[in-house]
Amino acid sequence: MKNPLRTTLFTLLATGAATLPAAAQGVPVSTNFFGINYWNNQPNSTITADLNSAGMKFYRIGGNERNRNTNIAAHDWSVKENWLPLVSYIKNNLNGEPLVQLSINLTDAQVTTWVNYFTSNGVSYFAIGNEADPAPDQMSMTDWVTNNQPYQGLSYYGFRDRFKAIARLVKQANNNCKIIGGDFRLFYDQPISLYYSNFISDVGDEYVTVGTRKIPLLDTFSFHYYDSQGNREQVLTSRFDTVQGYLDNVNTTRHGIDATWTDLRMAVTEVNTEAKSTSLWKPYGFTAGQFVATMTKLALARRAFCVTPWSISESNSDQGATDFSLYNANNTRRSTMHHVALLSQNKRANYMPGDQETNASYAKDDLVFLGLRDATGYTVLLMNNSDNARTYSISLDNTYRGTASARIKLEGYSGVSTDLRTGTINAHMSILYRLTASGTFESKTYYDNNDAAPVLQRPASVTATAGGSSTAAVAVYPNPATASFTLDGLAGPVEVVLQSLTGQQVLRQRQEAAAPVDVSRLAAGAYLLTVTTETSQVLRRKVTKE
Repeated sequence: MKNPLRTTLFTLLATGAATLPAAAQGVPVSTNFFGINYWNNQPNSTITADLNSAGMKFYRIGGNERNRNTNIAAHDWSVKENWLPLVSYIKNNLNGEPLVQLSINLTDAQVTTWVNYFTSNGVSYFAIGNEADPAPDQMSMTDWVTNNQPYQGLSYYGFRDRFKAIARLVKQANNNCKIIGGDFRLFYDQPISLYYSNFISDVGDEYVTVGTRKIPLLDTFSFHYYDSQGNREQVLTSRFDTVQGYLDNVNTTRHGIDATWTDLRMAVTEVNTEAKSTSLWKPYGFTAGQFVATMTKLALARRAFCVTPWSISESNSDQGATDFSLYNANNTRRSTMHHVALLSQNKRANYMPGDQETNASYAKDDLVFLGLRDATGYTVLLMNNSDNARTYSISLDNTYRGTASARIKLEGYSGVSTDLRTGTINAHMSILYRLTASGTFESKTYYDNNDAAPVLQRPASVTATAGGSSTAAVAVYPNPATASFTLDGLAGPVEVVLQSLTGQQVLRQRQEAAAPVDVSRLAAGAYLLTVTTETSQVLRRKVTKE
């Protein structure tokens, strides 16, 4: 969005369908949801392997540069043949499906030629134009729409009419193609009410007749968002709801035209934080990943087609003003890519609704939760984007439980056991749970702004002494620990004992199971942990202090 030389490449990945009855599935996740943008010709071998390991399956080629000539022969994106190597790379090396952006400046003859050329090379998805709308520091958005003044050669109405003309040509050339647009750049209240609403109503119910079929011109409404103000979930929720309301209105009209048409849905085709001097969250920092995951949650809840953060690599990952890269210069993931991959690698077929009840002394925005579910189990992501640690409890039976400062209830499937996850989440930390179909704990991944990468923890073995029976699996994290560690999967009072490997007792205390265990004063090394519950159940684990 900010670099006029960039082009985009985004990835979306498939999720399997649940085998449960449709009424029980909740909010289905698009088979082409998780994504990423890119502006180079093709990723290097290291990033290619990483994209494959993350399960990315669908790639978009486009961006601002797609609408103009670079005057560099090898990168002249006005020449369709220059895109073919990347299309082939996506299909052959990334095992993905490409989506190609068509320039808003193509002539009618060029549009037909381009569509025929790319469909013959296996492309079925097309975007039209890119960031057609002016930013406030470029010209008045009101002038662009209300006074019909041009920006980069087109006013709002000029862009809208050219978009519709190109869409008709695409659908006439191949009526099975899918079209995404119009990739507006500003996800704020004024542009949403000023021209998002107009575009959705102006284009959403338009169609072209091919034989006896009425083919809709627009399959997905898309927008971009680069946050520079530190906006959090409650503000963003209101904006998503407004856009969804416009989509709901036009979908009523679409169903009246042809009952076989699918609903017009939204897509977030570029998203990140912005590295301005006033920005609270730098795109190369930890919280940018939590912001992208929050946008992902809000889109999932509204059946979005995709969410695609920008970008694999830009400005050589130099942490400058136009560096929106998801990878560092050494090809390792940044927080943005880590958060997207945590979700994509632990995907489920359906979004899981839920709600949060929080202590009055805390802001509800401090914690963000995201739940996914299907017949194979559950994924729950919990993110603390505040400066304070919080205690939490999570249930899967849509009931608030426990006494934590934040209580989260999620709508698990009927019959799921009441598996209550309790613990403390540190400031600026993300925790991802994997649970079985019955709600039993499988694994936990924690990640904070001091970690180079997320840390996966499998269950510890829990044995029962006389007078107790086996408990659910328990995780101890972080392990190794620097200042403290937390027990996850236990509730109520417990006794905690730490011994050196020679048997010397270095810590003994009674505490709530969810409270952190302070080891900051202990010498570095390995210790034996014994935790005893009120019912005489015993957890034994080896813990390392760094």
